[in-house]
Amino acid sequence: MVLESLGRKLEQAIRRMRRLPKIDKDAINALIQDLQRALLSSDVKVELVFEMTENIKKEGMNTELQRAKRKDFIIKLVHDELIDTLGGKPAPIRIKPGKKNVILLVGIQGSGKTTTVAKLAKYYQSKGLKVAVITTDTWRPGAYEQLQQLTDQIGIKCFGNPKEQSALKIAVNQTKKALNKGYDLLLVDTAGRHKEEKELMEEMQKIEKVLKPNEVMLVVDGTLGQQAYAQAEEFSKATNLGSIIVTKLDGTAKGGGALSACAATNASIRFIGTGEKIEDLELFNPTDFVGTLLGVPNIEGLIEKVQQAEATPDPEMVKRMLYGKFTLEDLYEQLKAFRKVGKFRNILSMMGGGNIPEALKEDAEKNIERWRVVLDSMTALEKENPKIIKKSRKHRISIGSGTDYSIINRMLDQYNQMKKMMKQFMQLRKKGKGIGAMPGMNKQMAQFMNRLGKDFKL
Repeated sequence: MVLESLGRKLEQAIRRMRRLPKIDKDAINALIQDLQRALLSSDVKVELVFEMTENIKKEGMNTELQRAKRKDFIIKLVHDELIDTLGGKPAPIRIKPGKKNVILLVGIQGSGKTTTVAKLAKYYQSKGLKVAVITTDTWRPGAYEQLQQLTDQIGIKCFGNPKEQSALKIAVNQTKKALNKGYDLLLVDTAGRHKEEKELMEEMQKIEKVLKPNEVMLVVDGTLGQQAYAQAEEFSKATNLGSIIVTKLDGTAKGGGALSACAATNASIRFIGTGEKIEDLELFNPTDFVGTLLGVPNIEGLIEKVQQAEATPDPEMVKRMLYGKFTLEDLYEQLKAFRKVGKFRNILSMMGGGNIPEALKEDAEKNIERWRVVLDSMTALEKENPKIIKKSRKHRISIGSGTDYSIINRMLDQYNQMKKMMKQFMQLRKKGKGIGAMPGMNKQMAQFMNRLGKDFKL
């Protein structure tokens, strides 16, 4: 397993805590000490370790829980802190289908960058892209020949000019040449450089400026230890880093430098290298990775369970929803909360067909993020009072958000349906008839909605 030693120590720490009959202050302090020892022994930056563990300790001791188990909650805290250190969510995909794409790889000498270029070429080729590589390294003897030899093994075209001394000229000329030959993706290798080598750092900046790559990837040596933090920080200042590739995580690599590098750059890890073979490159999923480290295979299930147990609705928003006085933003937040804690299906199981708004049906799960993009293109007044949105304005919102016109219409229709349903509910409650009198609602849903009304004294 990648980072086997760290994973073993973290798993032992979590297992010890889970065996305890009660989680009190002493138990949390013992866990914090175990975590600190495990992370420090894996070369994670000292300041970073103490910041992470202090956050876990503070939240673990001071958070009042509604129904979640304290043990599960603390495991979630450890997970969240490690995920934040690894750059949060997986790095977004920046390669655009049907377009000409360029990825620029940077890093210090000896990080395994040239080999990683060949691995990336193999990976993206397997995804159906027409890939070529370019080397602009004029400093290291045989750099062009090495990359050409690696790419010849996998049938990838290598561009470069070993006779040219200007890396900038190579970058411009060879990129134009490759693009004219119809390649979908160009992977551009640069000379390995150290943060103190100002001339090389400036050369890298110039290459980035003229190529305007879709993404700059930083290649970090997983065996580098705490030095990785300072190196990554300098590269982050010099270029617009999009993601990180951590190499050499096979064997005895401690790998803590990788964690430190992410914290220094605020960029996510995209790939990890787990061996010397061309195919030894893995797409990185932070949640799966952390779950493996902690010895909790179904970490996503545990997180969802804690979120569901601790989900507490905002009373003011609930009142607005039930009285039918909610805004588009309110509706979005409620639907997002339902999805986040896995309540959609529970609610749907209590509902019949009939007049139930589409906003509560399955396509809402698919469209909810599209709604966010549309809402971001609206004014505050439009979200408060969608009636003012006329046809011409819908077209402008469609263009501004890059969303199909029909999505905007559907969102507004669903908002109006939901508002109508909620008003009907309150009218029936006032008449003492209950929601069971509404078409499309069964007894369970009626009880659920009526309970909400009682809980919030409506």
